[in-house]
Amino acid sequence: MQSPLIALPLKETRDLDLVKPIAELIVKSYEQSPVKYKEELERIRQTRKDAMSSANSGEAGRDLLFAYFHMLEMIELRFPELKMNFQWNDAFTRTKVKQDSVAFEKACTIFNMAARVTSISVQWNRADSGSDALKRSYNGFRQAAGFLEYVKESFMYAPSDDLQGVMLQSLVALLLAQASEIFLEKTIRDGKGGGLIAKLASHTSHAYGSLYAEWSEPSASTRVPPAWWIVVHYKSRYFASVAQLYRAKVDAAASQHAIALGRYRLAHTLAKEAHGFSPLVMPSLSFHLRSTLPNDTVAALQHIFGAQVTMSMEALREAERENDLVYHERALEPDALPAIEQTSVATPISIRETFSQPEVQAILGPDVLRTLVPLGVLESASIFSEEQAKLIRAESARIDAANAQIPESLSALHLPEALERYGGLEGAAPRECVPSDAVLSMAQELSTAPLSRMERVIDTLLKRAPPIVDTIQGALADLDEDARECERARVQHGATYTQPPTASVARTLRRDLKNALDALNAARENDTDVAHLWQEVAPDVRVLVAGPSEIRQMYREKARVSGSANLLDTDVTDTAPARELLRETRTLLDAVTAMPQERENMLESFKQRVRSDDISRVLLLNRRVPNAETSVFQHELGKYLPMQCQITDHIQLQRQRLATLKDALQRLESHPGTMDVRRAFDASQGTAHDVDARLSKAYEAYTEIQATLAKAHAFYNDMASQADLLASSAARLVAERRAARADYAERPAASADLAPYPRASTTLAEDLAALHMSAPRTAPAPPSWPAPPSGSAVDQPAPPPRPPRI
Repeated sequence: MQSPLIALPLKETRDLDLVKPIAELIVKSYEQSPVKYKEELERIRQTRKDAMSSANSGEAGRDLLFAYFHMLEMIELRFPELKMNFQWNDAFTRTKVKQDSVAFEKACTIFNMAARVTSISVQWNRADSGSDALKRSYNGFRQAAGFLEYVKESFMYAPSDDLQGVMLQSLVALLLAQASEIFLEKTIRDGKGGGLIAKLASHTSHAYGSLYAEWSEPSASTRVPPAWWIVVHYKSRYFASVAQLYRAKVDAAASQHAIALGRYRLAHTLAKEAHGFSPLVMPSLSFHLRSTLPNDTVAALQHIFGAQVTMSMEALREAERENDLVYHERALEPDALPAIEQTSVATPISIRETFSQPEVQAILGPDVLRTLVPLGVLESASIFSEEQAKLIRAESARIDAANAQIPESLSALHLPEALERYGGLEGAAPRECVPSDAVLSMAQELSTAPLSRMERVIDTLLKRAPPIVDTIQGALADLDEDARECERARVQHGATYTQPPTASVARTLRRDLKNALDALNAARENDTDVAHLWQEVAPDVRVLVAGPSEIRQMYREKARVSGSANLLDTDVTDTAPARELLRETRTLLDAVTAMPQERENMLESFKQRVRSDDISRVLLLNRRVPNAETSVFQHELGKYLPMQCQITDHIQLQRQRLATLKDALQRLESHPGTMDVRRAFDASQGTAHDVDARLSKAYEAYTEIQATLAKAHAFYNDMASQADLLASSAARLVAERRAARADYAERPAASADLAPYPRASTTLAEDLAALHMSAPRTAPAPPSWPAPPSGSAVDQPAPPPRPPRI
């Protein structure tokens, strides 16, 4: 059973005869006989009648509306002066609205186009994976959203409530939310990753939740059917449950079991809230709105929500069982759960893109009155419209650039914050020295920090390295002693002694021991740095641990100390001129900040002036004059020059005001009458800024030390294992070599042979260099080694890991 979707209601209209007024305009404006266009006029009349008939539903009704809208476009182009009494009913309240503009007829037709498309989209069987029904439904809602977007942007003075910008924006949001729901269905069906599904579900839930909040306003209660309001409310709960459930699976896979368990519980709670949907809360719809929701809406939603309750319950039980057996973590509360990111994939398909599709072009067909106006006139009018659009874009770009300069300039002057320094001139109390929200948040986070445990950990850390160093140095001493014993035996027995030197046999082992010792020395330096850093920041960290109230008290005390001034520095200058200068500066600032809105009003007037001009009539009157198009364009575009100059002058005025404002601020800062208030303000806020920076640095150091301590203990655990392994290898090697030398000493001189020890494949120079064990050497920085493999050779132990650094 698929989720029910909402379709838009159709607007109703009365029968209308377009033939008579168009025929009169053919005679009046074009001086031609309407008899020549009898068939074309009859086609226009019949197309409107068929498009508005309720008998033509489904795709046939949609195609008729497309064709009629195309006709209206051509009619409006040829007959801009066409006026007649168009009457339409509001789609929701059924209030009758009349207007004599073709634009009103076009807007209502587009609304019905969107309604037809949504009606088709909700009827597709999206559960049929063998068809493209899901894709068609998804694109249908996006097309309908594009239609309504076009109405909202193109028709500024809507005479009915259902065509108002606020209502249209709300309907667009509804259509895109349902398109997102369809895309989510496909994503789940295709078995995509849980992270992506959670993001899509989170966005869908947010979209429905925003609609629920908007429709809950009293102003929307008369426009939006209550049943819609109920459906989007429960769907927002359901998709929030879906988002939490899939995100919980991702968190569980990432071993974040406390977060995952909290999400499973929240998913089950939200699912139960959605399952509260029942016929008792579903209000009845008016007869003309019943087609906007399927008849089985209640049953379908109950089935879907019930399935989500079951699924979330099973997942929760499994998660709790695993947590009780293995993880033993405490589930996070809903307010503590990290927010789920949102991914939006549903965007409106513009009406231009829809009508440019080949299948739609085939429905529209050729212009019904294409022989009435010469094509050249239409082309020229279209070219002039583009020139008008270029003018609007150029002025919009200039205004946007000028508007962008204001926040940049004010930010460079630190306005309006800079004027707070002088509030004391007008009797305002100095701003209290208080910690920032970030510092209070840090204090709240560290209020339960185990500082004594951290100090014990640091003390323990400083004691970890010496035993490991002793182990490694002992192994090196054993190798050195073995080397000396080997050389004494070589001197004693002469050329018959064939045991290889210790330096050759234990070269790799000695190198690993040296590297391990270097790594430990580096780690000890790091440990010392950590201890010193903790000594530096410990007092400030204890301040944060004391809690927000103690921090606020400390800030007040700091401000009193830093704000105490010498009586010799007291300003006795008259402050009246400074107050006047402050009022002047604020007036200038208000004037500058109001300029963007003034220019927006100018631009809006400019747009209305440009868009209201249609030179089709002028072009028709001059169509027999050779090369008249250029002169007509220049004359018509020249009419807009005064408004362009007005915008230019306003931008120049902005530059002057900003320069004056900068000068006024500098004079205010250097005025002797502002010295006391500036000193008091700077003492309070400068102290707050300095202490904020110090405590923030302490917090960052605390978190860094915590992370470093964990890495350091892991490092020393690894190093202890490595040291034991290396020491064991050295002891075994030394024992074997001593046993061989003892066996050699017991043999007769003639047969003594150390055959088990092959000669080292090294040169004499290498062996001599290896004997200089006390020579200084520069150990390379310990690299980041992998974990030691199982079954390593005696003389090939794994090198030590790299120590953590702070």
